[in-house]
Amino acid sequence: MFKRKSIDAQVGDMFVKAHDTKNNIWVVEKIFEHVDGILHARLFNKKQPKTMITVSASTLSDSSFFLRAPAGTLD
Repeated sequence: MFKRKSIDAQVGDMFVKAHDTKNNIWVVEKIFEHVDGILHARLFNKKQPKTMITVSASTLSDSSFFLRAPAGTLD
């Protein structure tokens, strides 16, 4: 009856915002289910680790918002 909640990301995976001209790298720090029952991911900015954002799993999976960082991205 209910669909299993999942996300196509793991802690440590890196993403970039789809339209970010600064090419900030966002790293998944934590994946959790919010009190509303929706799966979320907390990410930190690799250049400024104290800068964090929290987004729903569906937003992180949507290529109009986030894209996986290219392989071998260090900074």
